[in-house]
Amino acid sequence: MKTSIKLGSIYGIPVKLHFTLIFIVALIAWSVGANVYMIAELLNIPDPDIPLGLESYLLGIAVAVSLFASVFVHELAHSIVSIKSGFPVEEISLWLFGGVSKMEELPTDPNLEIRISAVGPLSSLGIAFGTLAAGLVAPNDILIFLLIYTSFLNFFLAGFNLIPAFPMDGGRILRALLAKRYSYIKATKQASTIGKVFAVIFGVIGLFINVFLVLIAFFIYIAASQESQNVLIDYALSDVPIAKIMTKDVKTIDPDETIAEFMDKVTTHQHTGFPVVTGNKIVGIITLDDAKKIPERGLHTTRVKEVMETDIVCLQPYDDASKAWKTMTKKRIGRFPILYKRELVGIVTRSDIMQAFQIQSELGKYKGEEI
Repeated sequence: MKTSIKLGSIYGIPVKLHFTLIFIVALIAWSVGANVYMIAELLNIPDPDIPLGLESYLLGIAVAVSLFASVFVHELAHSIVSIKSGFPVEEISLWLFGGVSKMEELPTDPNLEIRISAVGPLSSLGIAFGTLAAGLVAPNDILIFLLIYTSFLNFFLAGFNLIPAFPMDGGRILRALLAKRYSYIKATKQASTIGKVFAVIFGVIGLFINVFLVLIAFFIYIAASQESQNVLIDYALSDVPIAKIMTKDVKTIDPDETIAEFMDKVTTHQHTGFPVVTGNKIVGIITLDDAKKIPERGLHTTRVKEVMETDIVCLQPYDDASKAWKTMTKKRIGRFPILYKRELVGIVTRSDIMQAFQIQSELGKYKGEEI
């Protein structure tokens, strides 16, 4: 199911909105619209001429839009510096918890990571000071409220992102500073652990203050774990050629075989996916998930070629296993055919990658290396 819509591109970067953004915009609009006078008092705006009702809720929508416009600028700043530093950005996505710039590859140079990470909070501070100055000279209470509140939100956005909770901006800066003293792997582990500690603290505080903080804590904890794991896997498999871990005895299936015959092969060989081959040419891949889309009455009449995936990604036996892991994560697929001179010579699966990682980790411990 498609969960995001593409708004367009800027600097060649696709900009997407996740459906969860609808909920947070609605929540902010309701919260501001219903509490406009209380917020105005906190912002030191005495007796604002803002009628409760439609105008206050429209003002709430404007605040939500300005917040996510600010988040977009924050992420765009990260992306521009990243691209200029030679690290392409796949997309900018705005969602429930703010924004994410998805980089194709993360820098391991500490100074570069500090620059890319710091520019986001700095851009938020720039927006905060700019909207504060504009708010002080705005001609009416609605504009004053919108600009001053946007300023407050951006000061908060900058400060919150600088908390050293990996993988937030402050956590990445912390990892970079640690990497100047220790190995990149050890620095990542330490930053990830600190990020998890902060996540637990946020979660406990959120239980007493705001359940939304609990959700943020959960996100930080999971993100810290995943990014740490990805870095460790990438490091451990960076010098392991796919040829060493791939399955060479590849079980294939013909495109004219039925789904029922495919199911029999799944049972016989205990594999959930097979390359589809005609002659010596691979034409697709079929997995158990593909076959499950066919109702039981069609198992003996539906051919493999009718449901197989034809947009397949193939790797070479001399590619390193970390490339396979990155591509699996990026494309969200579980297996790759391995081709040499256009011939199928093997297949590598997610379980092959994880097994290789476990072996390299154990070897690293035996050798006294940090993995």
